[in-house]
Amino acid sequence: MSEEQWTELAAITGAVSLVLAIILMFLMVTFFFRKTEEVERRIATPGKQLDSIRIIWGNGPIGRWMRISHVYVFFLFRHLPRIGPRIEARMGDENEPLPLSLKLWVIVPFSVYAVAVVLFFFTGWYLGAYD
Repeated sequence: MSEEQWTELAAITGAVSLVLAIILMFLMVTFFFRKTEEVERRIATPGKQLDSIRIIWGNGPIGRWMRISHVYVFFLFRHLPRIGPRIEARMGDENEPLPLSLKLWVIVPFSVYAVAVVLFFFTGWYLGAYD
């Protein structure tokens, strides 16, 4: 492929990833949030960080986004060696095992969103937008 074709592909990829990220953010804050609330209700034990986040940020759009990201971080970081159990103990507890399908409602959309955002910024870097 020529340099011109790579540039065109990067521009299209950047635009598509931006649109995908925006759509996913909207879906996570609106339609998918019911599942996130259910997960949060089951893992946010009183006195822990996830419970405090719910109280502090509330239920507005920014508050919902903060709550989604904290639940995602709980699932992501608790499996890290050495520091994972401390993070889990500080943020919340999964007293009863959550069904995998319920966890995936939080993990998959946010992971795809994160990849799309990284891809958007990478294509911007490739196209020289940060020079």
